[in-house]
Parts: sequence; structure tokens; C-alpha cells
Amino acid sequence: MSTPTARPGEVTWDFDVEGAPPSYTPFQLTLSGLIFPYQLHWVFDAWIGVCLALLGHLYVGVAVALCNALADWAMQRRLNRLLLASPGADSHRGLRRLAWMLAGRSTLYIVGPAAAATLKGDARTVIYACIVAMTLVSMAIASGSFSKRVFWGTAGPAIVTVAAGCVVGFGPVGAAPLIAALASFCVTLGLISGSTVKVMNEWDGAHRKTVQLIGHLRTARDAAEAERAAADEAREEARRAHRAKSNFLATMSHEIRTPMNGVMGMAQLMRGAETDPRQVERIDTLIQSGEYLLSILNDILDISKIDAGKMDIQLRPEDLDRFARRLVVFWEGKAAEKGLDLRLHLDEAAPHHVLMDGLRVRQVLFNLIGNALKFTDAGEITVAVAAEPIDESHVRVRFSVSDTGLGIDPELAPVLFERFSQADDESAVRRYGGTGLGLAISKQLVELMGGTISVESAPGRGSTFHVRLPLAIAQGPATTGDEAAAAPVEPIPALRVLAVDDNDVNLLVLEQLLSAFGHQVTRATDGPEALTLLGAQAFDLVLMDIQMPRMTGIEALQRLRAADGPNRLTPVVALTADVVSGGRDKYLALGFSDHASKPIQIADLMAAVARAMDGAPAPRPSLGRDAA
Repeated sequence: MSTPTARPGEVTWDFDVEGAPPSYTPFQLTLSGLIFPYQLHWVFDAWIGVCLALLGHLYVGVAVALCNALADWAMQRRLNRLLLASPGADSHRGLRRLAWMLAGRSTLYIVGPAAAATLKGDARTVIYACIVAMTLVSMAIASGSFSKRVFWGTAGPAIVTVAAGCVVGFGPVGAAPLIAALASFCVTLGLISGSTVKVMNEWDGAHRKTVQLIGHLRTARDAAEAERAAADEAREEARRAHRAKSNFLATMSHEIRTPMNGVMGMAQLMRGAETDPRQVERIDTLIQSGEYLLSILNDILDISKIDAGKMDIQLRPEDLDRFARRLVVFWEGKAAEKGLDLRLHLDEAAPHHVLMDGLRVRQVLFNLIGNALKFTDAGEITVAVAAEPIDESHVRVRFSVSDTGLGIDPELAPVLFERFSQADDESAVRRYGGTGLGLAISKQLVELMGGTISVESAPGRGSTFHVRLPLAIAQGPATTGDEAAAAPVEPIPALRVLAVDDNDVNLLVLEQLLSAFGHQVTRATDGPEALTLLGAQAFDLVLMDIQMPRMTGIEALQRLRAADGPNRLTPVVALTADVVSGGRDKYLALGFSDHASKPIQIADLMAAVARAMDGAPAPRPSLGRDAA
């Protein structure tokens, strides 16, 4: 509600809400229309007195002018006080009260001219009295726009005075026609007043609805702005949480893989030196358990990378026949251990070469074949590859993995691809284990590649998983990065190697692994120490940890390449336990010669060393003399 402030002769309004239309009541609007500066009233009152004086009623004119001026002053003050008190006041009651006030004021206006006409009775004075009466009726129409009471309170005294004058002047019988005409005039005025009040009240109702709507819209706007601010804050909080999550995953990946590097590295060293079959079996169990623990960690990290949008799909030409055969050959040993037949059916209509991310497709199919082997105790497992054309340059390749294992209840199939869910009963879960992440990751990887994954199964009748991928037909084979990494390497001549790592166990593992191949290893525990050694003596190869205190491996490489020294062009292999922020391609782009991940696998490390030395200057022959 707006609040009026006024001083004598004027009215202003202060609004509660900036820019909102004021919400006036009919009582307030009527009061506002009746308030005028005192000076205007006094001029009008003086003019009435002058008119009466010119008509020969000097004393009556002076008395009327003074009485009206005093009455107008008092009434304006009263109207201003009513206006100040009007917010919250009962509008109907206020209008009734105002009608009586206006009736008294109109009576005072008409009394003077009526008295003058009665005293003198000449035509000019009578006509003047009628003109004053018409003026009051006009004022009634203006002031009574919202209330018939106010209209008749203002116009009533003038009409009654005219009717009384007619009766006094012409007698009851002679005045009858005039009274009838006056009655007709009053009916007309009543109709006009009624129509005006109806229209103004409808306008007032519409205005109030508009004000109410504006209030609702303003509230809705404020709520929307608050929600937007909350959403912005939530998005920012989500970004902060995502950054914190990424940092946490990178740190935990490093922290978990670092001790695993020591466990796996030492286990591999023990495995190579052990001749007792019982001890070999125990060490193999230790290595397999470590690899299983790492597979769980990799599943969790894959989920996180997919959620963060950091899982990139890299398409390369792939020999489909060779890809499928290598896939089956990998699992033949495991299938033979369980007494299962592992078969491959390759559709002759399938193209020889396609563009696909061999690493991710292999990851999906490894998970499906691994599950089939896990849940199948007898019978066979079949891997089938078929294709159907999409257009001249694209096909839809279907990889199917079928088994004769436990099977799945159709009611449980929908939850198969949800995270941390397993469709087996509790006894089967306890028997076979698993995290329930493999199929969820497979589904997300397949969808990232634009394909679909589905299952057909029944309890006791085995299961068939289908992976359908839209792939482009390739013109010829290509060697993928993974194949290059896995390619057999020739024996490497003895090298002088600088191993840089902030973890003493990792340094010990690297030293013993490389020493077993005849290489000479020098240790450095951080980047500054490594740069000092690299500036003082020549090395054939540097194995550089990435996450180190004081100076990261990336910064150490940049300083090494920027400085003039004996090792400015020496190959540097990145060693990292962080598999979240990037892989081999990332570190090659940063200037490293190659990359090996932790925990260190002997074959992977030696392959990375061989690739790093390929094309590098020949190892310095001084190693033999130094060793001697």
C-alpha cells in the first residue's frame, strides 16, 4: 500500500516498492480530487462575493465570501487529515462520511445566492442562484465518480434549493410542472452518476488486479533471480567439487599406485629369480592379486574420467579379422584352465578394415568375455563378429559374446548396466565377486562411440551380449599406439640411466629392474637434484617421475631442454601413477620421449625404454670402462 504525505493544499505519494503503481482506494481518489490549494478556493469565494455585490447584495456578498473562505480553509485541512489517515481506512465508511461533509459544504455555497434571490426576487439574482446550483451539480459529477452518496451529497442541496425556490415563487400548483422537469433532471443525473460510478469501480477493480499481478510478477521475478543466483552458486560449487574430485582422483591414483609399484615390482623381481615351484606359485598369486586390485582401481578411474568428459575416443584403422583373433587368443589360456571351448565366428561379409578405437572396443569385449568365463562352469563361449551396411562408407558391426553359464533373470536385466549393481543372487555374488562396474563402464564406452549394448538371457540357459557400433570402412591397416607399445623389442645395450622419483621404494624397484638387464642406475629424489646430476655428467636415458615435490617432472624436462649441458637431447621417459589427467599421447605432446605407467610392468617399461632409445644417439661406450 502506498502512503500519502500532504501539506495544506497539496498531496504527494510515497511508494513501498520502487516503480510499482500506487494502489489507491476510491476513498483516497475522491479525497485527492477534492483537495486544492487554499488560494484557489479563496479566489473562487471572493468572486462569488463580487457577483452578489454587483447584483446589489453588497452585505450578503461580503458575508458569503468570508463564510465560504473560512469553511473552505477548515474543510481543506480536514480533507488533508483524512487523506493522511486513509491508508488502511474503510473506504465505504469514509465515502459515507465524506458525503455528509460535502452536503454541508454545498448547502453553505447555495445558501447565499438563494437568500439573495429570496430577498430581492429579481430575475438576475434568481438566474445567478440557478447558475450556482448548476455549478454545484457539475462539481458533484466530478467528485462523485466513485460513489453515488458523494454525488448526491454534493448535488442534493442545490437541487432541493431550486425545488424550494420554485414552490415559493409559483406556489405548489404552479410549480408542479417545474418540479416534474426537475425530477426528470434528477433521474438523468442519477443514471449518469450510476454509469460513471460503475465504470470507475470496474476500472478500479481492474487497476487493483493489475497492481496485484505486478506484485506477483515482482515476487516471481525476485524468486527467479534468487533461484538463478542459487543455480549459479550451485554450478560454481559443482565446478569446485569437480575440480576437487579430479584433484582427489589424481592424488589417490598416484598414492595408491605408488605403493603398488613397490609391491608389483618386487614381486616381478622375485618371480624372475625364484626357482622353487611352490614359491613361484605363491608369487604368481601375489602378482595376480595385485593386478586384480589395479583392475578395480582402473574401473573406478574410468568411471570418473567418463563423468568428467575426459574419456577421448580415438579412431584408427583396425584389421577387424586380426583384432578378433587376437582377442580370442588372449583368453584361450583362461578358457582352457576352466575346461571351456572358446570359439570365434567371423562373418565373411564384414569389412577387412574399419576405423575404431581399438583400445576401448577391446576393453568392452574383454569385460564381456571375462564375465562369460567367470559365470560359465561348463560348455562353451562364442565370440561372433558380423556387419550390416549403413551406407557406402559405413557399416554397423555387431560383436556378440555368448556363453552357456548361469544366465540372468529377465526382470534383473535392466539393472545390469547400472553402476555397483549385479544381477546375480547373493550367493553368486559371494562366489564370483566383482565390483559391478564393468558393464556400466562398457555401456558408457559403447555409447561414447555411438553404439548400443544389449543382453539376451534366461536363467540356466546362458547369456548373449550384443555390442553394435557404427563404424567407417577404412582403406588399409595401421599400427595402433597400443600395438606399437606391445611390439617385441630387441635387447638394449647397457645404458647409464638416471632414475628420478621422490619415493625410495620406487627408486629401489627401478634400480633392481634395470640392473637385472645390465643397466647402470643413478638415483635422484627430486627435480632439482636431477638437474644438478644432469648438468654434471652424461646419461643415456632419464626415467622421470611426474608428480614430485618442489618441482614436477614436466618442469624438470622443460628446464633440461632449455639449458646447455651434456643431456640436453637425452631421451626422457615419463613415469606416472596418475592415469586421470592423460596417457601416453599427452606426455609425448609435452616433449617426453615415451611414457610408462605405474605400477611398473617389466615388459611395458623395457618397451618404453626401447622406443625412447630408437632414433636417439647411440649409447656412450664409456659405460664399459666405467663399469670395469
